[in-house]
Amino acid sequence: MKKIFFRLFFLVLFFQIAPIVIHAGAEEAGTVTVTHAAVYIRSGPGVSYPIAGKAAENDTYTVLQKDGDWFQIRLPSGNTGWIADWLVETGTSSEKQAEQGKITADRLRIREAPGQSAAIIGTLEKNAAVTVTKTEGSWVYIESANVSGWADSQYVQTEETAGQATENNVSAAIVAATSLNIRQSPSLQSETVATVAYGTRLEITGTDHGWYEVELEDGTHGWVAGFYVARESRAKRDSEAEKSDTTVKKGIKGKTIVLDPGHGGTDNGTTGAYGTLEKLVTLKTANALYEKLKKAGARVILTRNSDTYVSLPERTTISNTNHADAFVSIHFDSAEDSHTRGHTTYYYHAQDYDFARLVNNQITSRLDTVDRGVKFGDFHVIRENTQPAILLELGYLSSPAEEKHIAEKSFQTEAVAGIYNGLKAYFQ
Repeated sequence: MKKIFFRLFFLVLFFQIAPIVIHAGAEEAGTVTVTHAAVYIRSGPGVSYPIAGKAAENDTYTVLQKDGDWFQIRLPSGNTGWIADWLVETGTSSEKQAEQGKITADRLRIREAPGQSAAIIGTLEKNAAVTVTKTEGSWVYIESANVSGWADSQYVQTEETAGQATENNVSAAIVAATSLNIRQSPSLQSETVATVAYGTRLEITGTDHGWYEVELEDGTHGWVAGFYVARESRAKRDSEAEKSDTTVKKGIKGKTIVLDPGHGGTDNGTTGAYGTLEKLVTLKTANALYEKLKKAGARVILTRNSDTYVSLPERTTISNTNHADAFVSIHFDSAEDSHTRGHTTYYYHAQDYDFARLVNNQITSRLDTVDRGVKFGDFHVIRENTQPAILLELGYLSSPAEEKHIAEKSFQTEAVAGIYNGLKAYFQ
């Protein structure tokens, strides 16, 4: 009887303690600050997990726990997500030192918690004086004589961000949606005055509660929702910093370039009319380009150097972890119409459009084939890449005539020269 009593006693004691132990394992472990311009937040600790959100450079998040190379963080919405440790720098969990600031929006909504879905508890007018006491992601907690709560940090100017705010007054935005409607007023129900494509540059002339007033090249004025565009102001600051940094040299020498021969191993890619395997010709092209870039002094990394299978997440991880200055994925195309010919250059992130354009122009100048242009492409290896990334389709193996041309040594020589010259132009 005593044995049964003691067993029950220890069992009850265990269940009383167990929740405390589990909770302690999830206590806040500090904060992390994003060190890259655009970083994906995942639903689990790895690049194979679905995307749960996106973070911008300098965003700060509270850490809940760490699993291998990944931090679990608390998002402004109250949900959690995971972010890779090589894309952030760590710090300690503490309140931000109080800073004096002012509101830059015409009328800024103050919320109960950090996030657009949080309840609005008041508003502050432009130039209202506030004290910033802490941050959570892209949100800051502000205190004022009238109301205290959370606000979008882009509309709160402090001494630290004063220079950035001045630039933001005359900044631009790059369209981050496949196509975007320009509205007559700052509302999704407002009339559409124009539609623009992904990557279009828009001049920002004003702001209102998360909306940007913009001007198109033809003089059209309208409004776009802020979450559909990427502000160019940060890119401009980065560009100017690079120009003023004497340690950043132009040219290919010293650059880290990741070459990604498409497919491989069990994945043949497309097969040509005469049996040419895409996986082999992409490797052949990448190896030739590898040698040319190495001779120019670049640090070159191949995602595969033999006929082996490499997963798409592995390919992007190689680029991201090595902080590649450029990532080039090499492919050959296929179409039902055997007369379809030509080369195409794809980009995903708006900031990579110029990279794609420069390489495409140089390929066109060397290859005697149809230039099918620079296009937006939703491909994993460029979509999930935090580094400058493009994907090349150098020709159509489904065209018997083009397949024969692709198999010739002269084609390989000219294609490699075109890509090399495009990279050279990009780094200039």
